[in-house]
Amino acid sequence: MNTNNAKPQKRSVGREYAFKFIYKHLLSDFVREKTQIISDEKALQDAMTLFDTSYYEEDSEHPDNVIDAHTKIFARDLILGSLRHEEENSEMIEKYLTNGNLAKVDRMNLAVLLLGTYEILNDRDTSPGVFINEYVNIAKKYCPNDSQGFINSILDKLAKDHAV
Repeated sequence: MNTNNAKPQKRSVGREYAFKFIYKHLLSDFVREKTQIISDEKALQDAMTLFDTSYYEEDSEHPDNVIDAHTKIFARDLILGSLRHEEENSEMIEKYLTNGNLAKVDRMNLAVLLLGTYEILNDRDTSPGVFINEYVNIAKKYCPNDSQGFINSILDKLAKDHAV
């Protein structure tokens, strides 16, 4: 068994989990909860436990939502990092928008962009192309039809401007 193939797959699962969690917390109904989970470990744990209830519920759209403990820790780190850096990363993303208006960006796309921006800026050991590919794939799977080109363009420009 080739373990190199298993690790990226688990990271992909972790990224999808983080995407779904972040998307939920970008909705106006969850602004107060989002503020609490950024600074309170127990609030984060409670929010993830509650989120897991719906995440693990099997239905026709999500027949195999399973995440192991190690992958969930990876997802948790992405969630916390993305939410804690949301303000400065949002400002960065906004620079690459043709209309310069982050408020008009679909919340699903914004969740993808926040996660991608966080990983590109904070994981210098991995090629930005890996992250761009991962988040374009999430956009293809979950976001509005025209999203993948938009996500690719924004993350690519950001990666080029912040290359080491």
